[in-house]
Amino acid sequence: MADPQARITLPGFGLPVDALSTWAPGYNKKRFLHAISDYFATDGLTVRERRMLDFINKITDKPGWDSKVFDDDIVSKWRTEACRYDESLKDEYLSQAMFNYCISELQDKASLHREKGLVAVMDADATVVKSDSAVSDDLRQSLIRAVHPLEDVPDRLKDWHPGSRNQVLDLVHPSLFPLVFGRSRVLPSGRVPLKDCAQFTGMGETMQELKKCMDGSFHAKYSQNAWGGYQKHSQKAWGGYQWLPAQVDFAPDGQPRITSYINNLHPQAHADLYAVLEKFVDRSIPLWNECLSWFHDRRRIKIDGTSNEDWFLPEGVKWSRPTSEDGYQEEDSDEEEMDDEQWAQEHGFEDEYEEWFEEHRILKQKEPSPFVPFSETLQRPHLQGISRVDLRSTYKDSGLQVIFKLANIHLTPENPEYNGSKWHIEGALNEHICATAIYYYDSDNIEPSHLAFQQSVSPDEILSNTTQSEWSSACAYYGIEYEGTNVQSLGQVATPQGRLLAFPNVMQHRISSFRLADPTKPGHRKILAMFLVDPHTPVLSTANVPPQRRDWWAAEVRKVERFAALPEELFEAIIEGVDDFPFSWDEAELIRERLMKERMRIQSEAEDAMYNEKFNFCEH
Repeated sequence: MADPQARITLPGFGLPVDALSTWAPGYNKKRFLHAISDYFATDGLTVRERRMLDFINKITDKPGWDSKVFDDDIVSKWRTEACRYDESLKDEYLSQAMFNYCISELQDKASLHREKGLVAVMDADATVVKSDSAVSDDLRQSLIRAVHPLEDVPDRLKDWHPGSRNQVLDLVHPSLFPLVFGRSRVLPSGRVPLKDCAQFTGMGETMQELKKCMDGSFHAKYSQNAWGGYQKHSQKAWGGYQWLPAQVDFAPDGQPRITSYINNLHPQAHADLYAVLEKFVDRSIPLWNECLSWFHDRRRIKIDGTSNEDWFLPEGVKWSRPTSEDGYQEEDSDEEEMDDEQWAQEHGFEDEYEEWFEEHRILKQKEPSPFVPFSETLQRPHLQGISRVDLRSTYKDSGLQVIFKLANIHLTPENPEYNGSKWHIEGALNEHICATAIYYYDSDNIEPSHLAFQQSVSPDEILSNTTQSEWSSACAYYGIEYEGTNVQSLGQVATPQGRLLAFPNVMQHRISSFRLADPTKPGHRKILAMFLVDPHTPVLSTANVPPQRRDWWAAEVRKVERFAALPEELFEAIIEGVDDFPFSWDEAELIRERLMKERMRIQSEAEDAMYNEKFNFCEH
C-alpha cells in the first residue's frame, strides 16, 4: 500500500506535464486513445454503411424497439419504408441485403439492451452508447431538486457563459478557478479532505510555470504524429491551465464515493448534490466501459479495391458515335468491332465519350459482408486476449477522476434559437479526458435536439486501395471529393429528456441548433456532463489542490474569533486587500477568459489538422 505521506508524482508536479505513454492496443493498454495525442483517423466508412448506422440509430430510438425487431409484421413495414429507391441518392436508402444485416444486428443488440439497458450506435471504429433507462425518474427528480439552490440566486450572481448571448447559464463549470501553472498551490503529500477542504486554502507549494514542467517527451515520442505540428511545438498541446477533477473512490460494495471537492461546488453547502452525483457516476460506468472497450474494426461494408471497373452502363444504353455530319469520315468494318471507349480514343472524341459515360454510368454497389454476432466478432484472432474495460473492478483501489459540469440553456421569445456549439473535443491534453457522459435531465418547450459527431479519415488507407488515376468510384463509395477534406460526418444522436450518453474522446462532436417549440413562451434544456480522466494517467486533482476561491476562504476566515467580531464592511475590506491568492471572482473571470482563448486555439488547430489533410489522388 502506498505511503499517504509520500511526495506525489503526477504530471506537472513530480512528473513532466507532457509525460504520456504510447497508446498500446490489446490487453495491456498503457492508456486510452485521445483525439489530440493519437490523431485518431479511421479507414473511412462508405456512404452505404453510414446509412446503415443511421437506420440502426433511429430504430433504437423507438419505444420497445428491442421487441419490435423480432416482430415480422413490424419488420416488414420497416423494410418497405427503408428499401425504397431514393432519387436524391441514386440508390435505395437500404438495399435488401443492407436491411437484412441491420435487422440481424438490431436483434443482436437487443439482448445487450435487455441485459444492461444500453445500446451502442455509430459503432465502427469508436462508438456512442445511449441509455434511456440507466437513470430512473426518481433519480432525475433528485438531481433537479439538488441543483435548484444553484439556480435560485439573485440575477447579479448568475454566471452566463461568455459569448452565449445570455443563453447558457453555468451552474458548475471547470473553467472557473482551474489549476494555473505558476500560480496554483499543490499539497506535496497527503490529501485535501472533503469536509473541511476550504480550511486548506493557501496551503501547499506553488506550481512552476508550464515551460518548466515539460521535458519534451511528447516531442520525442510523437515526432511522426501529423497532428497540428505538435511534433515541433509540443507545449501547444497542453497550455497553461488544467481543469481540476474530483477524486471518486469505490466503497467495498463497489459504489462510487466522491472523496474530494468538486471544483466550484461547496461540499457542505451542496451535500445533497454530491450524493446525487455519486449515483450518476455509478450509472455512467457501464456506458463508459462499453465505449472504451470498442477500439477495433467493425466494418459492415468492406472495399478491397477500387478502379474504373466499378462503373457500368445500364443495359441498352449505348453511345452514339459521331457521324460524317459531325466532321468525321465513315468508319470501316474493322472500326465497327471496336468498343465505344476504344473508338473514341482512336478518333479524338475521348472527352465527349467521357462526358457521356459519366452522365449515364451506374456504380456497382457493394453489399455488406455476412452478419457475425458481436460475441463471435470478439473471438476473431486479432482480438484474442483483449479484455473488455471494467472500470469498477480494475480501479477499485485507485479510484477514478471525474470533472463535473452543470449548465442550463435558456431560450426566450426574444432570444428563441440556440445556434449550437462548435465542433470540439473535450479539454486539452492537460486533462487526459478519455470519455464523456452527458445526461439531459430537464427540457421544457424546446424542439427535439441532437448531438452530432464526425471523425477523421486516413486518406492513405483509401488511396492505397485505389488504382492509379482511377479514383472516381472511391469518391462515390465513401462520399468524398478530390482535394476535399478528410472528415466524415457520422450523423447525430437524439438527446431527449432522460437520456444518458457516453462516448470516447476521439470524435469531434457538437450540439445541434434548436428552437423554442412555442415561440411565445420561454423554454430550457438542463445538462449534466461528466468527463472521465484516463485512469492510466491520473492528473492533479482537488485531492491535491486546495480550493482557490477567495469567497470559500473568506467564509473560513470569518469563523476565526478576532475576525468574527468585525463589522461586515471592515471584514470585506480586509479580504479585498489580499493580493495574489486565493483568486477573487474578478480574477477568476479573467483566468477563464484566457483559458477559453487557449482552448479555442487548441480546438482550432485540431480542426485545421483535420480539414487540411486532403484526398489527393494524383500520386500514391
